[in-house]
Amino acid sequence: MWAAFGCLMTVLSWQMDRMTSQGATLHTAPGLWPGIIGVVLATLGGMLMVRSWRRAAHIGWDAAQEDETDYAPARSFALAVALFMIYALLLVGRGVPFWLGTAIFVSAFIFVFQVAGRKASGGIARGAIVALACGAVTAAAVTYLFEHVFYVRLP
Repeated sequence: MWAAFGCLMTVLSWQMDRMTSQGATLHTAPGLWPGIIGVVLATLGGMLMVRSWRRAAHIGWDAAQEDETDYAPARSFALAVALFMIYALLLVGRGVPFWLGTAIFVSAFIFVFQVAGRKASGGIARGAIVALACGAVTAAAVTYLFEHVFYVRLP
């Protein structure tokens, strides 16, 4: 799936208008970064595919057999999706500055998924501080990267 998606991204970014009529060069073409990301996704997806084929051939795994993989519970997945939706639909572009919305999202995500372990060890306050610090650093780094390196105007 990742290899196919990466190939699709690469092809579609190659087909994008290069804006040469407006003086754009190869390095400023709108499809450059999506194309690079597509190539990376296709490469990494291909590596995952080859690794899976080798592993399946080596251990003789059959899709009908049950494996011992400890998958995340559906509740955790639903919670992650809910947090992503809150970030995408309510925080970003709705009056909250991008950096603040990102800091809130990252802090909440880290805290929510570590609270059970922190409760057991008695370190909820430390967990909150770590989550807030991670959120602040992530928001600052992402905001700087997009605004000053990629020149993207953020909401």
